[in-house]
Amino acid sequence: MIAQNLDAISKKIGEATIAAGRDVSEITLIGVTKTKPLKMIKEAFEAGLTDVGENYVEDFSDKQTSYHPSGLNYHFIGRLPTKKVRKIVGKAHLIHSVGSVKLAKKIDLVSSEEKVCQDILIQVNQGGELSKSGIEPADIEALVEEALALPNIRIRGLMSIPPFHEPAQPYFTQLRHLRDNLQEKMGTELPFLSMGMSGDFVEAISEGATHIRVGTAIFGSR
Repeated sequence: MIAQNLDAISKKIGEATIAAGRDVSEITLIGVTKTKPLKMIKEAFEAGLTDVGENYVEDFSDKQTSYHPSGLNYHFIGRLPTKKVRKIVGKAHLIHSVGSVKLAKKIDLVSSEEKVCQDILIQVNQGGELSKSGIEPADIEALVEEALALPNIRIRGLMSIPPFHEPAQPYFTQLRHLRDNLQEKMGTELPFLSMGMSGDFVEAISEGATHIRVGTAIFGSR
């Protein structure tokens, strides 16, 4: 089932990139494995999936420790409490969910102690939803400015989860514009846009997504 699902998604990604005038090599498919057993990660990796994403620190730590073959990248995409940063830093290929100066500074501190430079994305709370982490768009410039001064982290771009009950594409467009404006104002490259999930990744690709986070369409419903 997983191999067939990956084939179907790869076909959709290919069609979406052609329609957007992009190359399929620009897209990283992240298989979101929250609540799924380790055997499903193994099956997906053997079927060609190279990147997986975890929402919970304990799940990330358990799975990454138990199964980390060469060529498999673990992404952390959920809420990250500052007290649990040490479990993620140096083990995550990319942390997608940095939404405060406090968290950025903690990641920088732990990265220094672990002698690594941790790649991160800034999570933007575009819908102003209390249930979601992330910085408000109006406050992101100050966060990026402070984070750029931290020597042991590297900001690679932005991440967002649009409100579930609204059309996603306008939020994807807004995130791309926000990224473009930050690049121009800050004079720094922010090449990554982590946006789009099982139901809307085609639209996300059309708006410039580089990382799409797909769970249900690969692994089935929870």
